[in-house]
Amino acid sequence: MSWTPEKAYAAMKEIYTDEVMQEEKRRVFQQVYRHLCEHLEDLNARDALKEEVDERLRWYKTYTFMPGDNLFQSMRYIFLMARGEKERDPAVTQEHLHRIYRALFSAAGLKNPTIPESFWRTSLGVGCLIAEKGIEAAYPILDEMELSY
Repeated sequence: MSWTPEKAYAAMKEIYTDEVMQEEKRRVFQQVYRHLCEHLEDLNARDALKEEVDERLRWYKTYTFMPGDNLFQSMRYIFLMARGEKERDPAVTQEHLHRIYRALFSAAGLKNPTIPESFWRTSLGVGCLIAEKGIEAAYPILDEMELSY
């Protein structure tokens, strides 16, 4: 297909439904929560998560919403941009991208995240690609999705 930004954003709005975004948030939550628990075990501090915090985290997992400035808000920001919302401030976009990359791909001893190639095929990865490089960067991915319908 011959994509234009308008056509691509219209396709992204159909693809990035609220359900898709919630499932992606749940998937990311599982990864980050597992990582947190593993590090607490490394420090022999698994009991550091108080029962009330554990309960709050279960609530967040269910409803995929955390108040305040956090990873889920960064994901929401990126998803809205992928659906065509205008960028408010490039510095804010970079902060959100940095938070996502740091949470998912930064090892404890490294300064820069190591992002696997497979990430760019996930819902969040495509959203990050669009936020970083513009909707035009997603045209090849949209072509592939169109072929799979």
